[in-house]
Amino acid sequence: MLDYLLIERVLLGSLPIDQLNPAEKTFCLKYKSAFEVGRLAHRMAQGYYAHTAAIEIAKGPHAKALASETPLGQISSYVSRNDGTQHTFDLPHYLGQAHTNPEIVDELPRVWLVGSLLAVGDALSDVRYLDHSPLLELVRHLRNGIGHGNKFTFIQGKKTPGLDQLKKFPAHNKQAKIRGAEFQIDGSLEGHQVLFDFMGPGDVLDLLQSVEVYLTRIRERHAAGELDGLLR
Repeated sequence: MLDYLLIERVLLGSLPIDQLNPAEKTFCLKYKSAFEVGRLAHRMAQGYYAHTAAIEIAKGPHAKALASETPLGQISSYVSRNDGTQHTFDLPHYLGQAHTNPEIVDELPRVWLVGSLLAVGDALSDVRYLDHSPLLELVRHLRNGIGHGNKFTFIQGKKTPGLDQLKKFPAHNKQAKIRGAEFQIDGSLEGHQVLFDFMGPGDVLDLLQSVEVYLTRIRERHAAGELDGLLR
């Protein structure tokens, strides 16, 4: 009999794997790829909170006071290049852009979530979308829409790969552990914008956290009889 709590702790890195019996070690190795996708979804959601918090501070009236001056009295910051040199920029100017430039203000909440959906979708693709649960298939179609210019694209010329996929595997969040509104993908969404027409920022966070729960709470999946499809 497997102790799934111990397995979860090993996969989280809080317990050495040598604390498991041989059968638990084997299970742990098979489930690791699914678990890591769940942890990636967790990091993406947590990162959005950090991203949003930083943006809120940047919008504040005292944000410039947090910056340090250079020896010449300038206030600047930098992004490191691979060769160790610095790409510098005018920090006060771009702090202002974060709340005065409408185009940048509009993009800031979107950019992190675009990267998150691409990252989690690609990680799921690497493990062939596991059991193709509706929740994971929802991520598939959102990720593909992001990759096609933020628009749902089920039809490509005479081919209909997205529609064919939907016929085999529905995509929705009806059984998601964390959700507000209900979302379901169907062909009528062709050409519609993914972010933020179909889903808002909070809806994407709900989805990422639901993916985390689905893939990292091994005891729940065992109780629901869903583990076999998640093993690799």
